[in-house]
Amino acid sequence: MNGIELSAETDDKGDYNAEFVNISGCSFENIQSNVINFYRGGYDESTIGGNLSVQGSQFSNCGNREKSKILIKTRGIINVDIKGNTFKDNPVKLIALLWGEKNNHHSQNTTLNSGQIRVDQYLKQKLMY
Repeated sequence: MNGIELSAETDDKGDYNAEFVNISGCSFENIQSNVINFYRGGYDESTIGGNLSVQGSQFSNCGNREKSKILIKTRGIINVDIKGNTFKDNPVKLIALLWGEKNNHHSQNTTLNSGQIRVDQYLKQKLMY
């Protein structure tokens, strides 16, 4: 069973599927993979979009079959706010990997047996040729 999949782009030209995604007061239980996957590819800084807010939600026993071992994937999304959520018994390495150079934040989250939220300053780039 999959969760929210917003990553149809395959050519890394900076496209993304939604401008604003707000998840508030939701419960995610037993989602096996792709709990939240919001992806914007490419490295064109003129593409300044993608806004994700995940607030006041609960994630329990999710990510059992997630290959990346990341519960909430936000690669290339410029504005991310993960706030006031509860993450319990999710067998993943990371809850989220945020991009510190951009407007990515997390606060007031409760984590129990669910990995961590990590912030990297720079987005790791893929070789394009």
